[in-house]
Amino acid sequence: MSATDGGASPTKKQGNKTQHVYDYVVERIVDGTFAAGESLNIGVLAEQIGVSLIPTREALRRLESEGLIEFLFQRGERVRDLSIDEYRDIMQVEAVLEGLAVGMSAPLLTAADLERARAVNARMNEAYLAGDFHAYNEGSLEFHSILREPCPNRHLRDQLDRGRSRVAAVRASLVGYRGTVTQRLSDEHDQLLDRIAAGAPAAEIESLMRLHREGTIAHDSLNLMRGAGARHDAGAAGTDPHPEAARP
Repeated sequence: MSATDGGASPTKKQGNKTQHVYDYVVERIVDGTFAAGESLNIGVLAEQIGVSLIPTREALRRLESEGLIEFLFQRGERVRDLSIDEYRDIMQVEAVLEGLAVGMSAPLLTAADLERARAVNARMNEAYLAGDFHAYNEGSLEFHSILREPCPNRHLRDQLDRGRSRVAAVRASLVGYRGTVTQRLSDEHDQLLDRIAAGAPAAEIESLMRLHREGTIAHDSLNLMRGAGARHDAGAAGTDPHPEAARP
């Protein structure tokens, strides 16, 4: 059947397979199945997913361009282990862009949108108390997506959406939350929603979102430095650094 007969063209089918491989790898980076520094065998991946090498290779190239994986000469692909400075760079750009996007979105958000965001924030609190970091991280992504969804600047939305998977993967694999800061983030979410509901100026909403993101960067960077120090000390002493201690 041809594309004009309603069937998918070979290019479209190939694109769908590439997206499928991309989603498969990203999900496994986010949930910790593929850890930072872990090698990825293109043949094994293709067999596991049930596709050929071509879409698998295309997906890995896309992941490489986004900074999630890296190619090592004669060693193949592996999940990138970002430095603290690289993490800060990614999140600082996210803070500026998302502040702008949410400031533009604020007048367009409905009461139903805000109610949905409050429900997500409540689920995030439940996930934290249950020790489910993955669910907490997914909730955070959903919360922020709701607030920037009505942004009328499509290029800005696309830019944030392209960075979404990278931010999720880095934070899920490297960053944990502790009681006081988690409560602070939750309170800041509520404050932001309250100010949007009250019709606060776009500049104020932009500033609040940017400050919220910048506070998260400072906390995450501290956790990453602690984790790096623990791994260094454990390596020198030949002991287990217990990285899971940073998890809720």
